[in-house]
Amino acid sequence: MNGSLLEHAPPPPAAPFAPAAAALRRLAAFHAMAPTAEFLTGLRAAPLHGGFGIAFDRDDALQAMALIDEVVSDLPDPIDPDSVAPLLADFTAIHRTLAYRASPLESDWAAEAGQPDPGLAAALRRWQQQAGLVADAGFPPDHLVSELTLLAALLERGQASDATRFLDQHPLRWIPALCSRVATRCREPFYAGVAILTAAHLDHLRDLLAGACGLPRPPDDDSADIRRRRWAEGRLPRTCGCDG
Repeated sequence: MNGSLLEHAPPPPAAPFAPAAAALRRLAAFHAMAPTAEFLTGLRAAPLHGGFGIAFDRDDALQAMALIDEVVSDLPDPIDPDSVAPLLADFTAIHRTLAYRASPLESDWAAEAGQPDPGLAAALRRWQQQAGLVADAGFPPDHLVSELTLLAALLERGQASDATRFLDQHPLRWIPALCSRVATRCREPFYAGVAILTAAHLDHLRDLLAGACGLPRPPDDDSADIRRRRWAEGRLPRTCGCDG
């Protein structure tokens, strides 16, 4: 799916969660843009490990970054179209043909769980307005890229409590399950690493927000070990029961 990332108002200087927001935007770019030699060359020049912008103290995130960096470092120099082709095929299977049955749309996950929400698009448009975003015609509001970008915008605007509620009501309801399917079904370790890192960052961010905003995880949420095991098995995560 083509389209630029969502436009947003300039963030205030030194927003407390600016590094986490920047990491979300970097992850959104991995999911938004098909791989090219130029993109991969830039990633080789600025590897994720040590340069992602936030400090992780968890094995899944560190291993995912190392996996992505290793794949890129093993590509030929200069990177040629033949070496990009397998990554492009994986991106196409994930985001365009849905060959891995890992849709990047929240509405598809809700339908799969037997909980279709006809008000989802309207609820997400209200969130976009609250975050000062202008919807991008390239991505529907419930797309993975749209939700990651919306969450980043809320953090950049200093709306940490809103970001926490949005994270509980939307991304954490389905993105970890999406990432689990991608990581276990994709052919290239590159996108397995991207998927694992995306889920790890959202989980890590939720812990940071809990401490900063005094908003603990929903009472039906599981421990960190159970959550990670559940994601690894590809199970749909519990919802928090919040309204959109």
